[in-house]
Amino acid sequence: MAKSPNTLSAADAVQRMADKRLKARDLVEACLDRIEAREGQVHAWEALDADGARKRADMLDKRAKPVGPLHGIPLAVKDIIDTRAMTTECGSPIYRGRKAKKDAACVAQLVQAGAIVLGKSVTTEFAGAHAGKTHNPHNLRHTPGGSSSGSAAAVADFMAPIGYGTQTSGSVIRPGAFNGIVAYKGTYGWADLTGVKTYAKSLDTLGFFAREANDLALIRAAYGHAPADPPAQAPRIGFCRTRWWDQAERYNQKNMEAAVKMLRAAGAKVSTWEMPESWDALITAHNRVMTKEATFHYGPERKRFPHLLSPSLAQSLEFGDTVTPAQLADAKKRKERALADLAKAWERFDILLVPTARGEAPAGLGYTGDPIFNRYWTLLGSPCVALPVGTGPFGLPLSVQLVGPHDDDDQLVSWARWVEQRLS
Repeated sequence: MAKSPNTLSAADAVQRMADKRLKARDLVEACLDRIEAREGQVHAWEALDADGARKRADMLDKRAKPVGPLHGIPLAVKDIIDTRAMTTECGSPIYRGRKAKKDAACVAQLVQAGAIVLGKSVTTEFAGAHAGKTHNPHNLRHTPGGSSSGSAAAVADFMAPIGYGTQTSGSVIRPGAFNGIVAYKGTYGWADLTGVKTYAKSLDTLGFFAREANDLALIRAAYGHAPADPPAQAPRIGFCRTRWWDQAERYNQKNMEAAVKMLRAAGAKVSTWEMPESWDALITAHNRVMTKEATFHYGPERKRFPHLLSPSLAQSLEFGDTVTPAQLADAKKRKERALADLAKAWERFDILLVPTARGEAPAGLGYTGDPIFNRYWTLLGSPCVALPVGTGPFGLPLSVQLVGPHDDDDQLVSWARWVEQRLS
């Protein structure tokens, strides 16, 4: 039986459209049908532009050649990212009904590459900790993670092939893990964030959700990059349990160790890399930077609409108020020392293999999970990819995280394609 178009990866769909075996309109209709069937349960969307998506698909179908690497691919856009055709409400009543005058730079980038904006996906309040309405499509009683909840759930539930997310703590990698899909957080500063609501300027990073690592190569191509094909040779992998290994569930530890065995059997040179003890302070350093910067960026909302902020955001901002200049300077020093440690690691390894989350997506919708295995990579600005591998005791997805050197995102994507082939 032929696959329904909405279940195709972006890479497969692009190839079929190039071969004239699939129309963009048919792909859009299949995604809209899936949304109609499942949105009442998953709640991944804040707004849809069905008519606009259909019109753009029809226009693309009339073109003799693809307009770009993402020709005809429907896209979910996290609702802190501006779109001209739909509201951008940031998961907050403060911005209810707000419409931007133009698309965010990142949206315009993918539209130029042929993507079709399907709708705005649910975010937690201002991409913080206060959960939105989205359910995990694998088990509706569990969280999809946050803050990029809707995009991750939409891709996982075959409502859209790709989705935009952002990460300030663990908001791309963790939802990718919880929803059993591929997630990519680029090197800090890799993409223009004009038109994206700021939380912490020195941490906010653009990311994506997709069905397979090949899709990440397409997305990078849409930004003018040319990721290499998966290398023929096996990578040198540093298996890093991290300083917080004891906080991972035992079944997740076993899953990670099983992945290591599979990669060794496939020819990868895997050896252990121990995080220096000094990295223990990076969690605190990240939290101080994040909350202090948030007090600057959310000053206007806090002053005018304090009653419309969630208790969790208000508490976070109150903590930010207490962070001193000396503590911020200390955080910067610790970050620089850790980056020097990483520079030495890249002399030995091509990528690091690390946990993505403690385990399966937690039960309940009010808590989006602990970003304990994401915070320090975000602080350091490292590019990361999450790949689904295995399942936990409740049958929910598990994942591994690959980390690469700064500004070597294309090579990281290439290695991710290699690793995915061996672990799938």
